[in-house]
Amino acid sequence: MRFIVTVFSALILGFLLWMGLAGILSYWGVHAVPTGAVPDSWRHPDSWSEWRDIVIVFTAVFWFIGGILLCALMIAALVLVFLARKVLKENAAPALDSLKLSIDNVRGTAEFAGETVASPIIRVYSVFKGVRTGISAVTNLPDRVKRRKHKK
Repeated sequence: MRFIVTVFSALILGFLLWMGLAGILSYWGVHAVPTGAVPDSWRHPDSWSEWRDIVIVFTAVFWFIGGILLCALMIAALVLVFLARKVLKENAAPALDSLKLSIDNVRGTAEFAGETVASPIIRVYSVFKGVRTGISAVTNLPDRVKRRKHKK
């Protein structure tokens, strides 16, 4: 596909360059096409106004082709948008529902683990910490009294 576009682009560019060169050379009487190759019904343009008319016609043809391509591109974009909406409705909505169920399962599992595993461990550790703090308070009582006496 890329090769075909390149070839057509090169042909169009070559034709436009040939037309431009022929127009410039015709000003000095040099003809780009030999007179024997031209049918009697057609003559090369003799004046700038004839060249202008030819350029206007080719410009109109290119604008017409561009308009058709723009309409085709707009239709393709609309089809793509509708197709994307259809895919999102059919595939994304069920996937999001499934994701929500999975998240709810994970949340329930985390709550269960927190209640059955973490809570007893926290209770045991808090009792252990309370006993240790109590023992520490009783055993360090003489040291605290000594420190208060030295501060005064």
